[in-house]
This record gives sequence, structure tokens and C-alpha cells, in this order.
Amino acid sequence: MSVLSPVLTRRVLRVAAVVGVLLVAFTIRVVTSAASELAEGDALREAGDKEGALVHYRRAARWYAPGSPYHVTALNHLGEMAEAAERDGDTELALAAYRAIRAAIMSARSFYVPERDRLEAANARIADLMSSQPPPPMDADKPRDQLRQEHLALLREIPGPHVGWTLLLLLGFAAWVGGAFAFTMRAIDEEDRWVKVEALRWGATIVVGFGLFVLGMVMA
Repeated sequence: MSVLSPVLTRRVLRVAAVVGVLLVAFTIRVVTSAASELAEGDALREAGDKEGALVHYRRAARWYAPGSPYHVTALNHLGEMAEAAERDGDTELALAAYRAIRAAIMSARSFYVPERDRLEAANARIADLMSSQPPPPMDADKPRDQLRQEHLALLREIPGPHVGWTLLLLLGFAAWVGGAFAFTMRAIDEEDRWVKVEALRWGATIVVGFGLFVLGMVMA
């Protein structure tokens, strides 16, 4: 059974450490952004600016990280705003809040859709409210239940992520992780000394790759 040499072992551990630090940094970025947007939404809601609060709650809910409480709280606040608007007869605000819930959840989807039950509930309310509005001339003869079912069918379609942004995300991830690997292999010599040119080159690759990854994830 072969054993890694001390030099190779150090390099493997460096790769793992750099990748781990970057993953932690990414998670912190997501969680702190969600918390900041949530706080801004709370301040605007308390000041009576419902539309402004809705925008920030939607942004907070888009910053999704498994286990984070902030996007869940933002979705809860959007639901509360939607229900209150319905009680007040403000259909426009209610629709905006339910659509914000849907948009936030859809933007966080990957190989699965988070908060699926909440998404279904928002879809149902959007369909109900849309079908209660005066229909366009082409649908004037349709009964309300049919209009509701048609709206709901469209809302339940879950399109895949945008191809261009997904490719950018994958490119950024490859540059991020590949740059981290190259940094540990080339920017530090066998005597644990910095190689300045290589450190700058691969450090820049890591930063750019990470930025592209975040941008692609948000936009895809």
C-alpha cells in the first residue's frame, strides 16, 4: 500500500484547506446578504413602506442556503403581507407578494426545488386572484374555474435554469476550484515559501472564478 510523501500530503491538505475556506466564505456571503436584506425589509415594513419591504424580502428569500433561517423568515413575511393585503382587498399587493414568494423559490432551485409546499400554496393563491380579475376579451366566455385551472397549469411549469448563466456558473466553479488547486501546487514551494508571481496569478483566478460562480448562481 503506497503512502503519500510528506510534500504531496502537505499539498493535498492545502487544497482541502483552501477549498474549505472558500466554501465557508461563500456560505457566509449568502447568509449575511440574506440577513441584511431581511433587516432592511423589516425597517421599511415598520415605516409603512410595503412595496419597498416586499422588494427586500424577495431579495432576502433569494439568498438561499440550506439551514439558514433568514430566507425562511423572509418567505414568512411575504406570506403575511399577502394575507393581510387580501384581507384589506388590495389584490395588487397580494399578487405582488405571492409572486415574490414564487420568484424567490424558483430562483433558488437547482437539482431540487426548495420550499415546494410553500411554492404550491403561492401558485394556488396567484391562480385564485388572477381568475377573479376581469379576463381579457379572448377569455371572456370562459368560466372562472377554467381560468383558474389554466393559470395554475402555467404556474406549475418549472423551467430549467437559464443555459447561459448556468454555463457561467460552471465556468466560475471550475476556475474557482482549479485556481485553488493550482495555487497550492504552484504558489507555495517545497520549502513553504511564497512564489509571488504564481500567487498573484492563481489568487486572481480564484477571486474571478468565485465572482463568476456567485453571479451565475444568482442569475441562473
